[in-house]
Amino acid sequence: MTDKFGGGIKDRRQVRLFLKKDVLINKSVKGYALDMSKGGMFVYTHVPFPKDNLIELRFTLNEGEPPVVLMAQVRFLQAGVGLGVVFVNADGSVMERLNKFIEENLDAHPLGENAANIDKRKKILLVDDSAGARTTYKNRLVLANFAVRESASGMEAFQQIEKEKPDLILLDVVMEEMSGMRFLQLLRANPEWQYLRVVILSGKITPQEAQMVCSFGVENVFSKMTTTPAKLAELIKNILGS
Repeated sequence: MTDKFGGGIKDRRQVRLFLKKDVLINKSVKGYALDMSKGGMFVYTHVPFPKDNLIELRFTLNEGEPPVVLMAQVRFLQAGVGLGVVFVNADGSVMERLNKFIEENLDAHPLGENAANIDKRKKILLVDDSAGARTTYKNRLVLANFAVRESASGMEAFQQIEKEKPDLILLDVVMEEMSGMRFLQLLRANPEWQYLRVVILSGKITPQEAQMVCSFGVENVFSKMTTTPAKLAELIKNILGS
């Protein structure tokens, strides 16, 4: 993972480029590509396309160039958020353009050439050991104009905080390697981090646990069961005043 908010990262399979680019689906449905790899992309759209369906994607890589037209298969759907697709039967020349664009823009800021120097977006550190939950909430927060960094564990989160302090930490309580409770204890024990703002977003939390985490000075406690990604983005906007 890069040490900046935004840009490309290398996961277990291939390089992903974070961006926000208009996409036309099946010549009629508008969406946004939020990340792109040589094999597929994640598209934000409220229109549910069934898993395994073939769809047409049309988007422009660089201004002044003809649009890229690709067929893609829906691999997964996150209701109300978007869908992950893989490219199929792509023309060699189209894939060459796509690969070149990804390689040339891995170090670019996801909101554009001039944005890196004037990025005033609030920075959120999303700490959750569920990759699916991180993806679901991150994509919506990025669309709400937050800069989001992910951590899959408490230890990884501390490494991220060492590099750059976030404006807010979005923390799950139930994690295997280090619980959210232990993370809060260690966070507040560090004088440099004791005033960092924390919001709890957890699937399982008892009233007693909620009371305990509140004793560590968290901003609020939200349940994944009742807090949609869109609702969470609005709640965080209110908390940060953005």
